[in-house]
Amino acid sequence: MAVTRMIRTTLWVLLGVVLAWVLLSVFWAPPHLISTTPYPVDQTPATRSLDYQDITIPSDDLLLEGWWIPASQPIADLIFVHGAGSNRISQYIGSLDFYRTLNELNISVVTMDIRNHGNSPVTDGTLRMGLAEWPDVVATAQWLDQHHPSDRPRILFGASMGGSTVIHAMRNGLVADAMILLDPLLDVLDSMMEVGQVETGFPPLLFSIAARSAIQRYGLPHRETSPLAMAKTLDLPILLIQDWEDPVTRSPFAAELANTNPRVTLARVPAISMDEACLDGKEEWGTHVAAHPCRPDWTRETVSAFIQSVVNQAPNL
Repeated sequence: MAVTRMIRTTLWVLLGVVLAWVLLSVFWAPPHLISTTPYPVDQTPATRSLDYQDITIPSDDLLLEGWWIPASQPIADLIFVHGAGSNRISQYIGSLDFYRTLNELNISVVTMDIRNHGNSPVTDGTLRMGLAEWPDVVATAQWLDQHHPSDRPRILFGASMGGSTVIHAMRNGLVADAMILLDPLLDVLDSMMEVGQVETGFPPLLFSIAARSAIQRYGLPHRETSPLAMAKTLDLPILLIQDWEDPVTRSPFAAELANTNPRVTLARVPAISMDEACLDGKEEWGTHVAAHPCRPDWTRETVSAFIQSVVNQAPNL
């Protein structure tokens, strides 16, 4: 009898734990999955010996803070869009060093802190995985048209959630000549579950209910409206730079996109060991968007070859 009573008590405790987890996942966790805290921009391209201008970009009723980093003999213009919880000096991407690489390749860059990030205004302090952020990319393109009009090819660059953001912008009418995606957010459900593991160490499956609840509650992109589904229909040259061990924006979705859209060129980042100095401080985020800090020569050559192919195909050049 004592054993039976112990088993029943154990089952009731387990049932209580499961019920508590479900309730937390449905009612408490979703807002935390999409909340973000802006980190101020405390460096400038001058730290990399780059000429630049501080700019302000009107987007809806917001004024976004950004930079214009002109090349001396530009062959293309690139709009750089950072990821979730980051800003235009993202250390994970090594953005400032990447701007210098682009500058050396004669590519002018315009970049900004998207809403709820960096020095730009906070609206509701939430992430919408590109669904609410894409107007900031369109506004940046309009700023470029107004202040630096040219016939040079225009290239969109999106890292992580920035990838989803530029995909949404294209599907909402933005015109560009090419796109570069760095470890892009293609499946919101999967990435939210994986971020749960990265942040807590618990298995990603435990965050399935919370992630699905967040998608339902906030109308986040999913299934036919997912970044992956939309990217499959884009008809422009796309360079997809993917780290195959990325723990957050995983490689199976990049492979699916490359296998489905013939305009996609898939570039697998050379293997990066977790004990390399370029990953110091990233902890469980590992190799996510680490291509340039860890494999700068490979990244430079890959990006240069792609952009040169775009420039060579441009009708006005």
